[in-house]
Amino acid sequence: MEDVVLHYQPGSADELGSLLETTQKLLELFPLRAPPAFTPWFPTLTGDRRLPIRPARPAPVITCLDDSPAAEQSSQALSRQFHHAVSVHGLHLRQRAKWVIGELNCGAARDIEEVGGIRSARTSCLPSCNANIQRERGEIWVFCDVLHSEQVGRFLKEELRLSGRIGLSVRRLGNVFSM
Repeated sequence: MEDVVLHYQPGSADELGSLLETTQKLLELFPLRAPPAFTPWFPTLTGDRRLPIRPARPAPVITCLDDSPAAEQSSQALSRQFHHAVSVHGLHLRQRAKWVIGELNCGAARDIEEVGGIRSARTSCLPSCNANIQRERGEIWVFCDVLHSEQVGRFLKEELRLSGRIGLSVRRLGNVFSM
């Protein structure tokens, strides 16, 4: 049986006693029933050792990204300098990194808000990217996977006509590559 909680204003002990008696009489009117016995939707395993639902094909095998053939192929597309930076720092190709574009990279004729107004990083022209303007720092941060970061960096330099060097930063390591 469930617990019943009574809320009342404190008063005399006689009022509390009559309140408890009235509550017990009211609760006697409700029938007590036992919950139904649990019956599983699947057959018991005693008669049949096979599971009721089996996949048509075996589960896929997940391998480490660095060991798969699609990973040496993608790393060969990276420049030697960038590949060296990735291997020296022990970066995973699916790890997130950010390109930091400062006010000095925008040139004297343009301001950071004008450069930050581009929609290419926000409309997914770049693979797995998103961008934020850090107004208090005077920087634009473009986040991407390490796998695509060199391609994204080249795109940013060409598309935005950036001057100087932009830096690729990884959390806990800081600047790991620049172009």
